[in-house]
Amino acid sequence: MGTPFDEHAARWQAYTSSPWGRLRYTLVGRTLAGLGSELGPAPWRVLDVGGGDGLDAVPLVAAGHDVVVVDPSPGLLTGAAATGATTVAGGLEDLARSPGHGSHDLVLCHFVLHYRPDLEADLDRLVAAARPGGLVSVVAPNPHGMVLAALVRSGPQAALAQLSAATARTVTFDTDVRKLEVDTVAAALGARGCAVVSHTGGRVANDLVADDALKEDPEWYAALVELEVALHDREPFRRTGAYWHLVVRTPV
Repeated sequence: MGTPFDEHAARWQAYTSSPWGRLRYTLVGRTLAGLGSELGPAPWRVLDVGGGDGLDAVPLVAAGHDVVVVDPSPGLLTGAAATGATTVAGGLEDLARSPGHGSHDLVLCHFVLHYRPDLEADLDRLVAAARPGGLVSVVAPNPHGMVLAALVRSGPQAALAQLSAATARTVTFDTDVRKLEVDTVAAALGARGCAVVSHTGGRVANDLVADDALKEDPEWYAALVELEVALHDREPFRRTGAYWHLVVRTPV
């Protein structure tokens, strides 16, 4: 049976091949690669929850890590299998039945939680999936960045509407999702005994440039990536990007 993600497969492929889509994977991949000082050398046991077609898994598999991708979309899992990752059909509620549950060094949950109705239950599942002292990596759209992007793209009235809206509309999958503040998620994970390892943001500069044609120029794009790397872990810039990225260590 297909899922809403399968129904919008063409939009997903257009997003991941766009300059801003590539930028997202470059920046997140950079943060994950830098976790060697926390986790040690390969191989890590990695669980990618809602990992889709495995684009986050690609550099991890290439680096010699053992990656399991869990996702409800059969179409996307086909792509994940091609990366060399092990694939499991399912969602967050199925993690207790996935291979290696409770023993993963690193658990990824990227751009998933804002689609889900019960944050507290999902955070419990993610923490339980990691080994004691393991890492959990969470990425979600940034409500602050939504306001700035609306201003640049559509003007002050649109920005005001975005500021007061309780939900946001996704472009790729054309659905309403909850807004999640990084501080809310960090506090909820802290209440579970987790400690923040890193907090970064992405597409800090990209979404403030409305002329998307500029981003197709390789030289301009290379300079954009350099700027994004310089901004993604600095205050206050990391709090103004299109998304936030939080990595925490689970209690020992």
